[in-house]
Amino acid sequence: MKKTLGFILLFAVIMAAFYGLKSWIESGRYQVNAFRAEVTLESDGSMVVSEHWEVRYPQGYSVFFRDIGYRKYNPENPLYQDPLNRASFELLDANATGAQGKHISHVVRTSGERDERGDIIECPAGRSECESIFIWASSGFEREMHFYYRYRIKGAMTQYEDVAELNWVFLDQLESKVRNVELTINLPGIPENGIMAWGHGTEGNLDVLDGKVVATADVLKKGDVLELRLLLPKERFSVPEKNRIDRAMKDDIINYEYQLAKETNMRIAIAEGLFYGTFGMLALLAVFAYIAYIKYDKEHIPKFTGKYYRELPADYSPAEMSFLYYFRKINDEDLTATVLDLIRRKYFLLDQNHETVSKKDPDFKLVLNPEMDLKGLKSHELVVVEWFIKTVGNGKEVTLKQIENYPKTSYNNALRFQNLTKKFVLQAKIEGSKHDFFEKGVANEKSKMFVVAIIPVIYALISFLLKSRYALDTTFALVASLVALVLYIFYISSIDKRSIKGNEDYAKWKAFRQFLLDFGNMKDYPIPGIVVWEHYLVYATSLKIADKVMEQLEVRLPKTLDDESLATSTFLGMGYYYPRYRLWYTFGRINSSMSLARQNVHQTIVRHRSQKVSGFGRGGGFGGGRSFGGGGGGFRSR
Repeated sequence: MKKTLGFILLFAVIMAAFYGLKSWIESGRYQVNAFRAEVTLESDGSMVVSEHWEVRYPQGYSVFFRDIGYRKYNPENPLYQDPLNRASFELLDANATGAQGKHISHVVRTSGERDERGDIIECPAGRSECESIFIWASSGFEREMHFYYRYRIKGAMTQYEDVAELNWVFLDQLESKVRNVELTINLPGIPENGIMAWGHGTEGNLDVLDGKVVATADVLKKGDVLELRLLLPKERFSVPEKNRIDRAMKDDIINYEYQLAKETNMRIAIAEGLFYGTFGMLALLAVFAYIAYIKYDKEHIPKFTGKYYRELPADYSPAEMSFLYYFRKINDEDLTATVLDLIRRKYFLLDQNHETVSKKDPDFKLVLNPEMDLKGLKSHELVVVEWFIKTVGNGKEVTLKQIENYPKTSYNNALRFQNLTKKFVLQAKIEGSKHDFFEKGVANEKSKMFVVAIIPVIYALISFLLKSRYALDTTFALVASLVALVLYIFYISSIDKRSIKGNEDYAKWKAFRQFLLDFGNMKDYPIPGIVVWEHYLVYATSLKIADKVMEQLEVRLPKTLDDESLATSTFLGMGYYYPRYRLWYTFGRINSSMSLARQNVHQTIVRHRSQKVSGFGRGGGFGGGRSFGGGGGGFRSR
């Protein structure tokens, strides 16, 4: 314990000495004491930016560069982009003063002109679509300098089918720390509840108010980025054609930002270089991992090896099938599949509620069938009845719009909806575990392999002792030992294996899924009736291929349905006699309703917790990760 405390104290002393030396070195350089910017979004998607820089200089400085990027396309952005979606730059004003507005004689020049040395003024190498603004005071800068910039970025915003977006890097490539940062984005006429905002790249606060978003940070360090993403009502803007993307992106952006928020401050540093003695430890650990795979993790070979399975492999529910297929996971699609299955089995009666199936978002009604005995339902199916009929509905029935709007009405309702989602998942897993889909006893057997984890621990300890005693650079050995230890423990912990029965069922479900994907091309396959396909479609939903199955059914099913088929159909045949009838109308409406309800849960909770969850939702703090916005640019001085 004493030695451990000694190492911790030594680490603290070394870190304090390192940062003390770093601060001493930086004290001889200039410091940016404040950065304030006012941004106004215009109706055509342009933004006008006014900046005020307060900089403290030692003697000898006379030049300040402000580099402003306006490139929107970022190849590292995982979301959809259009390379033709571009912006342009227009400088409106640039000047400099001393303290309290003192006049300082200076020259302002821009990219393509010459600086005081006769060199071409340009942004740092590797930066395209960037304007560099050069300010030079031939007599030298005062101790306190103020720099002012005003410029317009035309085409800064992007308009999608369902939302308008500003995704912009206002500062990066910092040459020194920037203190007292305040950035205000004015959004005239847009209320607080119409704005979603996220910040990235630094630690700070993000406040969303009526008509504006305010980002603040005590300090931006080297390597930090001041990056904001705003989602706004698209009706408020009329951007040029080149800045429009004909794609609905709101859900993708929200989900991406949600993942970034969850991953905040969880970054893994990957060391470069190798230390030769590490290879033996890694190889030995790999051997034991391979032994664990052979003994405990390698799947059984199924008896069924066919490409297609043309009937349902088993009669358990779609959620239980998903538990097997996706290795103990229950997905969002399983809720929709369960609702469809309850309709198919007539526990729920689907009522048109005086709506036409071809109407946009018809408000269908789910009615609990009083003639059906609920004792025939499994526990996760009973949760669905409790959830939709008794909690959201009136105990007898519920409409789709009631389901969609329930999470929007209050934070408590959103939490209740979310808790029932968790309850459904838990009960589905309990039902799935009753089938013995997975090997028993694997946990006890694989626990023996945890002893091997002592190998990287001992190796790391040896490396640390060598570092302490001989002042050797054993960074790679330490990092490699830690990574190997974590990965090995994670792998052993994650070992799970389907039983012989479970793997046999999995092979058949996999072949059934392939059959559903390919049956449209099977000319010799006699298409069953609509009732059979309702049954298949329930499982296709959990298998995440319902849309592809529906496309094929539109082509292969008979164009006319007989009265017997319509009488026995529960959801595919609904609205058959209406003009422009399509098979997918009812299915698509139920599916979209479930999806919208989940989205409303997410948005209501985010709105409520916006001041608590860092970097996500309408306000809060800045989060980790990047949204890979356009723009960028920093500053340089000499």
